[in-house]
Amino acid sequence: MKNISKLLVGILFSALVMAPSYAGEMAVTGGATATYVTNGDDASSGKNIGISNELDFTASGELDNGFTWKYQVQLDDAGAANDDTRLEIGTDMGTIGLYVSEGGMSAELAHGIGALGTGFDYASPSSFVHSYDVDGYSNIQYHTPADLLPFGIGVKLGFVPNMNATGMLSAKADSGLPATQAEGRDLTMAQVSAAPIDGLSIKGSIAETNSEGGDANGDDGISANLGAKYTMGQFSVGYTEGGYQAATGAAANDETIYYENKFYGVQFDVNDNLSVSYNNDESEKNTRAAVAVAATAGTKTIVAMEQESIQLAYTIGGATIGIADVEVDNADYTAGKTESQTVVSLAISF
Repeated sequence: MKNISKLLVGILFSALVMAPSYAGEMAVTGGATATYVTNGDDASSGKNIGISNELDFTASGELDNGFTWKYQVQLDDAGAANDDTRLEIGTDMGTIGLYVSEGGMSAELAHGIGALGTGFDYASPSSFVHSYDVDGYSNIQYHTPADLLPFGIGVKLGFVPNMNATGMLSAKADSGLPATQAEGRDLTMAQVSAAPIDGLSIKGSIAETNSEGGDANGDDGISANLGAKYTMGQFSVGYTEGGYQAATGAAANDETIYYENKFYGVQFDVNDNLSVSYNNDESEKNTRAAVAVAATAGTKTIVAMEQESIQLAYTIGGATIGIADVEVDNADYTAGKTESQTVVSLAISF
């Protein structure tokens, strides 16, 4: 996978040998979601009201050689004013994209079930550990053209040259990035998706990074996910399985931590306006310690965090009213810790 970076850079500069573009168009889309959240059981944070927002400013156009381009800046409720940015060049040979905190390729949500959003990704009082993803950094990607391969197969390749680079930097900016990265030096990623029959979608991803600071004694980080979703009429079912092990440096060699995940859900669309869904998300944290002095074997502990959620969504016009109820056992990978959460929401899209 390490040769992918050279391939992406070569394709990018080939695509940029082009003439000036025609005037483009600007569009603004977005949405806002108001929520009333109640939390219970251990580590309860009480009740709160919030509003999240997302605005996408998108400019697009065509070059006089037939290539297309798209630039997008996203304003949301994150700390940075425009933390999510993309510039994409479309060609007959595929799409080349430059992304900052955008362009996610991980397939941990490939099962795609949720009346309001996919399982734990929509609402969870606990933090699930599941995978590396290029969208947490500044990255470059290549996407194969649509309809190039049979059975709706699409391939995406991504590369993060520096895993300390998470914000936008101009050519004149001093990155100020330290020499040692906390999660690895660079990240290489691939995604394959397919739609072999009507109603069935399959997606898988794999990511690999170097050990912390490039330490020769550390372990490389790796994650992989494979999931599918099948829809027949008003009924949908999905399942995803994956694993994740972070890169470690020499100081962490005495202990290895990795995660094994299983996510599934079912959804029923009662009619065009009303949907209900159930999700079960399970993540096992495996901690393996080194063999102690005078011992014949190491020790291993497993904590399985499990979340169940029920969602109901009613859509009318451009508004969606939703209710999500969440229950978590062994929350935050702490044995015996339970958490619960109920979210009542009103989402407006435009």
